[in-house]
Amino acid sequence: MTTMADELEPEAEESDAYKIELPAFHGPLDLLLHLLKKHEIDIYDIPIALVTEQYNAYLEAMEQLDLDIAADYIYMAALLIHIKSKMLLPGGDGETPAEDPRKELVDRLIEYQRFKAVAETFAETDVVRMAMWSRPATPLPGDQEEVDMSEVSLFDLIDAFRTALNRYKEAHPQSIELQRIVHKVSDKMAELYQTVQERSTVRLQWLLEGRGREELIAIFLAMLELVRLGGVSLKQSETFGEINVAKTQNEIDQTKFALFDES
Repeated sequence: MTTMADELEPEAEESDAYKIELPAFHGPLDLLLHLLKKHEIDIYDIPIALVTEQYNAYLEAMEQLDLDIAADYIYMAALLIHIKSKMLLPGGDGETPAEDPRKELVDRLIEYQRFKAVAETFAETDVVRMAMWSRPATPLPGDQEEVDMSEVSLFDLIDAFRTALNRYKEAHPQSIELQRIVHKVSDKMAELYQTVQERSTVRLQWLLEGRGREELIAIFLAMLELVRLGGVSLKQSETFGEINVAKTQNEIDQTKFALFDES
């Protein structure tokens, strides 16, 4: 008897079922858990139509921000659509109740939550056991490394940019672009860095208001680079709360911002 996952991905291996990377969000199961928590949905009674719609909206926002979407996200989107279609079919034969098509997904989410909780516990225990915190290495311009998003949900950050994109579309429903304006990442890094130097803390939504798609993409990439370099920090006072961009004690050499422009 084949499972839902086997029907859509027959060559999937069991060892690849769960990939845990902490502390940031890194996979489709994290995105699903984020959606369940944000909409206060019972994990045992998932409204599959709503979750599928919200999940696809996040994928669309990630595409608009020119983020690379891993195959795991595409597979999960197909799996959600598959579950949605099975729930539209008639039930069992009357004597034997049909199995809930969501059961396998629910089991995966619950098991993933357990793995993640155990991993977080091990990580905290390891830090306490070592009783030392080494000084982080200073990254060189151009080096590729993971952005520290431990204080802010990555999906909340994407959602903030998605909201700004939607507001811009509503405010400019029939705009005609006569000349394309190129927005450099280096220029937006300098603009953002100078703004937080002057104002200390800036509301992200205020910063994004009235910007076009290309400019929002440049700001998004510039913000991630500045966070990675330690020039700014992102903070949330509460879960799903407003995101603020704050000044740090680190001084960044702005003459090197041009290194981050795409060739």
